[in-house]
Amino acid sequence: MGAYTLLFWLPAAVAVVCGVLATLMLRGIDLGQAVSAKIDVVSSALALLGFGLFVAGLQSHGGVLGRVLATVAGCVILGVFCVRQLRSRDPLIDVRMLPFSRLGACSLSLVVGSACYTGSVFLFSAQADSLLSVLPVSVLALWVSLGGFTFHRLQSRFSPVHMLQVSLAACAVGLVTAAFVGLWPASFLLGLGVGVSMASGDAYLLGSVPPKDVARAAALQETSLAVGAALGVAGFGGIFAATGSVAATAVIAAVLVTVTVWALRHNRGVLTA
Repeated sequence: MGAYTLLFWLPAAVAVVCGVLATLMLRGIDLGQAVSAKIDVVSSALALLGFGLFVAGLQSHGGVLGRVLATVAGCVILGVFCVRQLRSRDPLIDVRMLPFSRLGACSLSLVVGSACYTGSVFLFSAQADSLLSVLPVSVLALWVSLGGFTFHRLQSRFSPVHMLQVSLAACAVGLVTAAFVGLWPASFLLGLGVGVSMASGDAYLLGSVPPKDVARAAALQETSLAVGAALGVAGFGGIFAATGSVAATAVIAAVLVTVTVWALRHNRGVLTA
């Protein structure tokens, strides 16, 4: 339990040190218009509260009624947040950039890819009973990097939608492989698929908007990655708590990813990188 607690305190200490260093390094730098920009405190509070309740409802802790109420409340608050963003002249997250046929496809790919990464780490860790069994988790980031390199090699040969579909399909196959074959080949397939999907989502999301909208697209990109990371742990954890089986969790998650792959076939937007 001491080592488990340390897993939370170490990143917190690193974050504090990075915050101090960033403050020292950025001191005296003029950010131009960003200096005078006002922080939308209400929108920030709605986003944090709504998404926090939504993710909390997916967790396996607490009574069923409480989790259902948390999920519903989170959805309602997020709905209020989206309405506020639609009416804002300077939105915190520009949800108007999410028509599914264009940037929505990239955002969806980033959410699913990020969820597959954190969710697979959760599943691999659930099966770990020795130091050796943790190794597939340790090399997962290496395969993700390889996936990013692969995307830049192949992006000129295949259409953007096909790149997104094939990368997420590799994630689905990796999850099934984790359920029925083994963690090592699953780690490679998942890492490769996640790497390609996240690299392609980033490139197409930022490359499909005019220069004046790149900052808002970047905010949408980071939000998509964060949402996927949270949903991966909460969603995979909730399914695992309900089924009690790593294999069943992996198969159900693979089906959900496959549905996303099928949905992407309806994309008609022009994506560039």
